[in-house]
Amino acid sequence: MKLRKRLADVDRLVEDKTEFPIPSDGTIKILVNDINASMDEIFGARTSNARDFYVKSIWFVTPEVFPTQRMNHFAKTISRVRSVVQAAINRLEKWRSEGERDKDNKILRAYAGLDLHPEIARAANVLYCDGHYANAIEDAVKALNSLVRLRSGLESDGTSLMQTVFSPKNPILRFNSMRDQSDMNEQTGFMMMFTGAVAGLRNPRAHTLIKDDPERALEFIAFVSLLAKLLDGATKSPAAEQDLGRK
Repeated sequence: MKLRKRLADVDRLVEDKTEFPIPSDGTIKILVNDINASMDEIFGARTSNARDFYVKSIWFVTPEVFPTQRMNHFAKTISRVRSVVQAAINRLEKWRSEGERDKDNKILRAYAGLDLHPEIARAANVLYCDGHYANAIEDAVKALNSLVRLRSGLESDGTSLMQTVFSPKNPILRFNSMRDQSDMNEQTGFMMMFTGAVAGLRNPRAHTLIKDDPERALEFIAFVSLLAKLLDGATKSPAAEQDLGRK
């Protein structure tokens, strides 16, 4: 953070001085200008928020004559400058904390407004609302995997299940009539989406500790829900129906 660098600059000013600096000392002017420029950059040039934390060169001016008195005044001024910069940091941290809290509440409201597939909602809602975002994503994909197994009648799992069930060459479940190349491309694309959900969303969270943020988790779960709804609209291919009849 820029303001923490300014604090470091203040500390260096004290450390680098072998004798008491006078108001015309260039290092003091540079320090004051850098601090005020940082306030303008962060809070907006010449805004009331920026002016709240401006530092003035005149603070360093002392009418005292004796070196000890002048040094005491300098030490008090340095302390004042540090307090001002720290107050600016505190305000920023407060705004950031409040902003993150408002953002989280907004995302939770957005999640509550989603029209999720019933099985995906059943698997993910409690975990998501309790803040277990990675687990919510993982369980959502597990629910999708179970739905595919139920609809297809296969006992396999994961990517092999998705590639077998939705294979464009010999699908068990299909999303269209498979009459032309466009239909084949759509089937292939959806197969890859289902496969990707397992490989990219479920598997990493099943084997690695992943910390998902609420917004990303919402998007992933909505995606899994969309796949579940697409699955609801899929139909058994004629060949798969014949195989089922022979069984």
